[in-house]
Amino acid sequence: MRVLFVSDVYYPHIGGVAEHIYHLANEFQKMGHKVAVLTADIEGDLKPDERRVIRKGKSIVIPMNQSNARITGWVDLCELSRIVNGYDVIHIHGTIAPTLPLLSLKVSTKTNIFTFHPTFESSNLFKIFKKYLERYFNKIDGKIAVSKTARDSIRKYFPGKYRIIPNGIDRNRFKAFEKTENPYEILFVGRIEPRKGLQFLIDALPEIKKEFPRAKLTVAGGGYKNMKIAIPSEVKDSISFLGFVAPSDLPSVFNRASIFVSPAISGESFGIVLLEAMSTGTPVIASSIPGYRCVVEDGKNGILVSPKDSKDIASKITYLMKNRRLRERLIEEGLKSAARYSWDVVAKDILNFYYEVDPSLP
Repeated sequence: MRVLFVSDVYYPHIGGVAEHIYHLANEFQKMGHKVAVLTADIEGDLKPDERRVIRKGKSIVIPMNQSNARITGWVDLCELSRIVNGYDVIHIHGTIAPTLPLLSLKVSTKTNIFTFHPTFESSNLFKIFKKYLERYFNKIDGKIAVSKTARDSIRKYFPGKYRIIPNGIDRNRFKAFEKTENPYEILFVGRIEPRKGLQFLIDALPEIKKEFPRAKLTVAGGGYKNMKIAIPSEVKDSISFLGFVAPSDLPSVFNRASIFVSPAISGESFGIVLLEAMSTGTPVIASSIPGYRCVVEDGKNGILVSPKDSKDIASKITYLMKNRRLRERLIEEGLKSAARYSWDVVAKDILNFYYEVDPSLP
């Protein structure tokens, strides 16, 4: 089978969609299928599989939902049509919006599969352009959502039947080695932007240090130079900003940490980073938002905290630091949870869905 993955965002842009496509393509290739990734020309050095990537158009960054979104400009429709219709399955990732997802649907005469990734409360774009976008939505033969929250977000505007197939994790990379942890190291991993909630974790640090003076926070992720972060003077020497961390180095960063915290306030569909932490044997504390509740069972495989609540974050972190037995239980259950999300399992589910949608596929 010839499969073309389409997305406005891919490496060197870091994020869940890029990871999803990359690992899915790897698994399909292992099965003997021919795959390619159609995306925009994006500046950056992290391009792990450029041999199978087709870059058309230029990537444009626009602010959206306390984050930055990418769209693709300057795409030649005739050239796009020749590329798209050279494959058996066009598997689009993201949401129905300009430009590559929408344009690929416009020109495609093949089997169209769409995986919806984002979670959002409302969309002015869909409210305004719903009638226009419906003609493209109706060209989708099979609809996948990575979680119930992602499904519910898009289904408010475009009703239909959606198959929920979650993200996966690379369990060959994220392994629970013998811990080399600093018993007081708290870890944050993610793009540093308002919706990730890093400020609330930083605001919790002074309270944590009252109980654990040796506590420190490690921040792994790019973007902090473009975001105003208020750092209390009493903890400025207890925070380490690593900047961008290469995917190959990320497991060792998890391995050193005592606790992983993701205080995101919105926009998370699933929480793949939570599973990565669990897979390395690192206890997880996460905001009680819909996407994270798809992964974390409070008190079982992780601990949930109130969004935007630094006091609650501080309280839960200090409680977990004091309670070794609880940490061990969270680690054990977290490893079990992570084992259910291997990419080979996810890839087989998606491939079976292709044949369910179109039994005539090769």
